[in-house]
Amino acid sequence: MFKSILVAVDGSEIGHRALEETLAVARAMEASVHAVHVVQTATYPSLTLDQLEPPDIAQQALLDALDREADEILADAEQRAAAAGVPLTAHKRWGHPGAEIMALARELGADLTVVGSHGKGRLGRFFLGSTSSYVVDHAASTVMVVRGEPDAS
Repeated sequence: MFKSILVAVDGSEIGHRALEETLAVARAMEASVHAVHVVQTATYPSLTLDQLEPPDIAQQALLDALDREADEILADAEQRAAAAGVPLTAHKRWGHPGAEIMALARELGADLTVVGSHGKGRLGRFFLGSTSSYVVDHAASTVMVVRGEPDAS
């Protein structure tokens, strides 16, 4: 029986499917749900937070865009959860997605972590894929990997 579920969301179709699967499990088990979106700063090596004191105009514009995108993705997750009648707490992190997901899972004491098998954020950066493998390899509790629909070819 799961009491606390963490789901990684990235705005992709597979991320939406992972959230829907999470909400179904949470309803059935009356579990709390936490959604996390991690802004993958490794994709933008010049944007490590400790090196942005102060960021130049272009770096700040990119940081602002990534921050807005993360807020939109998490707001969408909250709306989907509310429509399903499941309370959801949103979390935004910056850094390595797999490591940040695992750190938050430990902080929350999540007994189930849900990730998509792969995904792609709206600004064209990969969020899941190697991330799902990382989560599976480093998790201390159960992991559910939601796969996409098979190709119809």
